[in-house]
Amino acid sequence: MSKWFKISAAFIGVYLLCLLILMPANVVLQWVSLPSKLQLGTVSGSIWHSKISMAKYEKFSVSNIDIKLNAFSLLLLDPQFELSFGGALVSGPEGQATIDGLLTVPRLIDGRINLQASSITPYLNLPIPVKAHDFIDIKLDEYIAGKAICQTLKGRIDWNKASVTVLDQKVNLGKLSTDLSCQRGNAILTVDDKNDLGLSFAATVGKGFSTSGNGYLTPNDNMPKAIEQALPFLGKADNEGRYRLRF
Repeated sequence: MSKWFKISAAFIGVYLLCLLILMPANVVLQWVSLPSKLQLGTVSGSIWHSKISMAKYEKFSVSNIDIKLNAFSLLLLDPQFELSFGGALVSGPEGQATIDGLLTVPRLIDGRINLQASSITPYLNLPIPVKAHDFIDIKLDEYIAGKAICQTLKGRIDWNKASVTVLDQKVNLGKLSTDLSCQRGNAILTVDDKNDLGLSFAATVGKGFSTSGNGYLTPNDNMPKAIEQALPFLGKADNEGRYRLRF
């Protein structure tokens, strides 16, 4: 009797698991408490493979979200989802990531995001009008959400062909790179100071995607002439010849 009871219990367990996996994703979402400012478009498919037409949080949005459940992760009792979004035919960022820890602490790992540089500048309160060009690559090794922005954040941003238009003149900036970290719930972006601009800078992204930044521009032989000519708009140089950059 005990043997048949165990077999029946295992069968029922597998059956219920299959029902859950194949349940429509939009039904499951009714049981999930989402952030109040997160807006979702049309949700289709099942937990096994679902699609979301659009997701928007504050001013940031992504399209064509595709989510697949890793079957092997169920055996480890840690459901893992492979996420991809965007595409060549839609506006907005494009990329992929892995989400796990849903039964403990949800986290995003191995994230790769590519987006237009021009989508970043509207968030920055810069002293002079600037238009950014080309694409930015974001690598998220690990991200865990926190009360403001993050609990954990490890990654890097590369703007490989950085260029901007300043005072109606397009200027090539070379390569700019930024390390990502988390401090007191805020995302910290620290610019690698090995760049042609003589730029040393750290930016903070806080709750509601509010941004602030502080750093310096130090003229050097590699600095583009157009940037050098715009330095007076930043004020006077300090005793070390640096121009304060703050927003």
